[in-house]
Amino acid sequence: MTASSRPARVILFGLGALGSLLMDALRSGYPMIRIVGAIDHDPAKVGRRMGDLYPGITDGADVAVAATVEACLASLKEPADLAYHMTESVLSHVEEQMTQLLDAGINVISASEAMFHPALRFSDVADRLDAAAKRKGVSITGVGINPGFSFDSLPLMLARTTCGVKRVTITRTIDVTGTGPGDIDHVGYALWPDEFQEKIKAGRIVGHMGAPESIACIAERLNLDIDRVEEGWETSTATFPVDSGTPSLGMIEPGRVIGIAQEGRGMRGAETIISVRLVMFYQPELHGLRVADEIDIEGLHHVRASVVPAALSLFGAANTIVNATHDVIGAEPGLVNIVDLSVAGTRRGGFSYAVDRASPPVPGLVKLVKVQA
Repeated sequence: MTASSRPARVILFGLGALGSLLMDALRSGYPMIRIVGAIDHDPAKVGRRMGDLYPGITDGADVAVAATVEACLASLKEPADLAYHMTESVLSHVEEQMTQLLDAGINVISASEAMFHPALRFSDVADRLDAAAKRKGVSITGVGINPGFSFDSLPLMLARTTCGVKRVTITRTIDVTGTGPGDIDHVGYALWPDEFQEKIKAGRIVGHMGAPESIACIAERLNLDIDRVEEGWETSTATFPVDSGTPSLGMIEPGRVIGIAQEGRGMRGAETIISVRLVMFYQPELHGLRVADEIDIEGLHHVRASVVPAALSLFGAANTIVNATHDVIGAEPGLVNIVDLSVAGTRRGGFSYAVDRASPPVPGLVKLVKVQA
C-alpha cells in the first residue's frame, strides 16, 4: 500500500482549543486519517486515553496522551506519517518541537502563524527546518485559516481566472465573541483605547500575526511589485455593555475596546498594491457589520467574491489542517507552502467513483459505483 492509498497515521501535538476542534473535524468522517499518537504538556491529560478525553470517538480511542515527543514515539505501535503541531505560535518556542518530529522522519503541519511563510521574517529558522526535513525525506508546512486561507490561498485561487492583476483588496470581518485568553493577550480586546495604543507602540500587542507573510505571498505569485508592508490599527468602543462571551472578561463596560480593525498594506511608493484588512468585533451584528470574507482582484477580468459568513477562525483552521494531510505527506521533501499544494485538499471518503458498466446506457442517466482505495 502506498501512503496515498492507505489511511494516514497521524500524531496530535497539542490538545488545547484548536486540538479539540480538530478532533471534531476528524469525528465528522475522515476514514483516510487515523490517530496513532498524541502529545500534550498538561498534567491533567498526560497518560489518559483519547477516548476518555473525547467521548464518542472511534478512531484512536485507546491512544494514551504522552508528555513528550520522545515518549510518544516510543509508545507508537506503528510508524506515524505526519504530526499536527498545535502548541503555540512563537517560532523560537516551537522550532525544537518540530525538529524532533522531522528528525524522526515524520511530516509536520504546524498551526503556527509564523510557519505560513517563515522565510520572510525568520529565514534562519526556515533554513534549519528545510534542511532537517530534507535530511529525512519529509515535508513541513504551516496551515491555518489566516494566514493560510482567507488572505492568501483563497484569493490566489480566484486569481487563476484573471491576469494582468494590478491590485488586490481583501477584507475579513469576524465575530470574536468567546475568544480564548491567548488571543485576548496579544490582540488587546477590552483595553481602554489609550492603553491599547501604548501597548501597540511598546510591541506588547501584535494583533493578527501573518499579514506581511500573506501580502508577500500574493505579491510573489501574482508578480506584483511592492517595496514594503505597512500595518495599522483602529479601535472601536460602544456606549453600552458588550458581552465578550469569555468568562475572564465577562461584560465589557462602555468605552473599552470591543472592536479592532487591523490593516496590512503592500506598498509601492505611495500606492497601495495589496490591502488586507481584518475587522474583529464582539457581537459585530450590534454594530451594523456583516461577517464575511470579501475579495476584490483588479485585473483584465475584475474578480469580486464574498464568503458569507466568513470562514470560522479556529474551526476553519482545524479543517484546513486536516485537509492538508495527504498533500503534505506527498509533497517534495523540505519546507513547503500550502498555496503550492492542491486546491481540493485530502480525499475525505477514501474512495473514487466509476461508471457502472453493468447498467445499460440510458440518455440523461449515468449510474455510478464506488471503488474503494
